[in-house]
Amino acid sequence: MNNEKLVINWHNSIIRECQKRLGRNLTDEEEIFITSRGGFVALEMIEDTVKTLAGKELEEYLNSESIK
Repeated sequence: MNNEKLVINWHNSIIRECQKRLGRNLTDEEEIFITSRGGFVALEMIEDTVKTLAGKELEEYLNSESIK
């Protein structure tokens, strides 16, 4: 079974939720944090976490793996 379309739609849904909560578009690094995952468990965990955070906390979460 090919789940590629489901995963892409899930990525897009999470990105939209983040943009709504932050009131802005995501940076490339923030999008990569989401789209680099393809497993259902990982995406479910990201989605659940995103739904509990906003503002600075959400930004910190989305950038938690960024190298700066």
